[in-house]
Amino acid sequence: MLVSTVFEHQVSVRWRDVDGLGHVNHAVFLTYLEEGRDAFYVQALGRDPHYVVARVEIDMRAEVRCAGRQLRVRIEVERVGATSLTTRETILTPAGVTAAEARVVTVLWDAGARKPMAFAAGERARLAAY
Repeated sequence: MLVSTVFEHQVSVRWRDVDGLGHVNHAVFLTYLEEGRDAFYVQALGRDPHYVVARVEIDMRAEVRCAGRQLRVRIEVERVGATSLTTRETILTPAGVTAAEARVVTVLWDAGARKPMAFAAGERARLAAY
């Protein structure tokens, strides 16, 4: 039986992330998710792969202010396809409050050929462990 692992990565709230209302602007949540996803790919695959985002669904759940300074991005794998990876991604405040929940589909990308490429069998297995 394979036990799934949850990946977590800490991200910093920067002063420029905060808008005129005093909270982190909604568009910045995508950057936090990307930072977490990049770190996840490096840990899961042991390399920094090229990928493109094909789909993002995000629900904002709680306000994030600059005061906390640190957030956690949690990544869990929902589905590993031949060339795509679907993840559930969560942004958590220092108090453990869910600030945002997202479902993201990424596609492994061959930058030279400018097209999707398949995950190797070993990569698929490592991703599926999450």
